[in-house]
Amino acid sequence: MPAEEATEEVLDGEEYPDGEEEEPEPEDALCAELTMEELKAAFRIFDDIGEGFISAGRFRQILKEIDEDFTDEELDEVIAEIDIDKSSSIDFNEFVKLMTF
Repeated sequence: MPAEEATEEVLDGEEYPDGEEEEPEPEDALCAELTMEELKAAFRIFDDIGEGFISAGRFRQILKEIDEDFTDEELDEVIAEIDIDKSSSIDFNEFVKLMTF
């Protein structure tokens, strides 16, 4: 990517610390209903601090809001499955895997 294009992306606000790798995703890797832009927008809603990840505690709150019947053990299991790198946070790539599963 030429430097001019990279500068334009940053100026347009498209640069985001979401952990997304530079190589493009194949079309079939995305869920038919969700585009990458929609996934980024959803991730930004949950990443309320804007640091490029969702903390495990915040993700626990989100899951509890979706289904109040989740037990603590179930929440621990879900988070352990999603948090592949065991960082105690959900990065963008982990979020995409969850949303496109």
